[in-house]
Order: sequence, then C-alpha cells, then structure tokens
Amino acid sequence: MTSLVWASESTQRFGVQQGSGLAGRSGPGQVAAKSRPSRCGNSGEVETTAGCGPAAPPLLVRRAVLAGERDVAALLREVPVGTAEVADLMRHHRVLVLSDLTLPPAAPPLAAAAFRLHGPAGTALLVGIGVWSDLRRRGLGRRLLTGALTWLRADGFERVQACAAPGGAGASLLASIGFTADHGAAQADGTRLVLLL
Repeated sequence: MTSLVWASESTQRFGVQQGSGLAGRSGPGQVAAKSRPSRCGNSGEVETTAGCGPAAPPLLVRRAVLAGERDVAALLREVPVGTAEVADLMRHHRVLVLSDLTLPPAAPPLAAAAFRLHGPAGTALLVGIGVWSDLRRRGLGRRLLTGALTWLRADGFERVQACAAPGGAGASLLASIGFTADHGAAQADGTRLVLLL
C-alpha cells in the first residue's frame, strides 16, 4: 500500500467553492464540486459542466446523512471498514458523499469518502473512497476528494494521509490530486501517502 499527503498551499488548485449556492440547494456544511480547478480572477462561480460534456449534471459534496447509511456502506464495501464503523463515522460526520443535484434528495450518492479525524494533531486519515462500479473512470472520485480536501482545510486540518497499493488506481488518483509518498511512515503492506493542506 502507498500512503499520500496533501498540502494547504494546494487548495487553490482544487475546483470547489464552499457554500457556493449551486442551484440554490447548497448550504452550510456543503461544498459544490467543480469539474475543473479555479483560476486567478475566478469570481467564485461554479462550473459544473466544463469538460464533462453538455449533459453533465451539477454535483454537490456534502456530509452523509444517517438515512443513507445502507447506500454509503454499499459504496464502501470494498474498503476495509466494517458496517458498524461506517455507521459510527457517519454519526460523527466523517463521511462525505458526492450527490447529483438533478436527482431527488433521497437518491443514493454517486460516491463516498470516509475519514478518521485526529483534531489535536490536525491530521485526517482517508479510510476509503467508493464510487458505484458503473460510474467509475469518470472523474467522480477526484471531484469528491477535491471537495473533501477543501472541506477538511476549512475545518482546520493541516495534513491528510491515505494508503494505496503501489501502481494501483487508488495510488494514481491520490498522486494526481497532489498526494506524495511519506517515506518516513512506510506501512507493512506498502507506502503511506501524505498531503499537507
């Protein structure tokens, strides 16, 4: 497994705007996910369809709600986290989901990411990320993670750690977002990746 770290100076690269009011439905505790990074002079508008084709839906990163526990557990089924821990992480607002705003509010999320948070140390550990199998390889995991990283930075976290198999899709995704190998904290099953916020 490879572990990655993310840095705060990087937050300007990520394409999300907190509390942007996307489609009038985002509010406190939600982050609208943009399909591409912000640029200098960007007035804060949310570009939800750029680079995704003309029919790409607007997406929103938000905290998972307990009513969607089964859907989130299904998304995270390939992650080494038990159903009881998923429920506990959701109760403590440590699971973020990516939702399609064109669907009813009760619709299952497109993707989910779970974190273990260590507030005093300012560190978050990405426990796992899941995207429905028929929606993979469309950039949804990246959009969810960029929104989640912005959210964590806003909550005062300075470091995010993750583990991924070297050369795997997870390691590639994390590296493309800015995670780097943390050689001082090698795992028995691979390398730890770290991102400084």
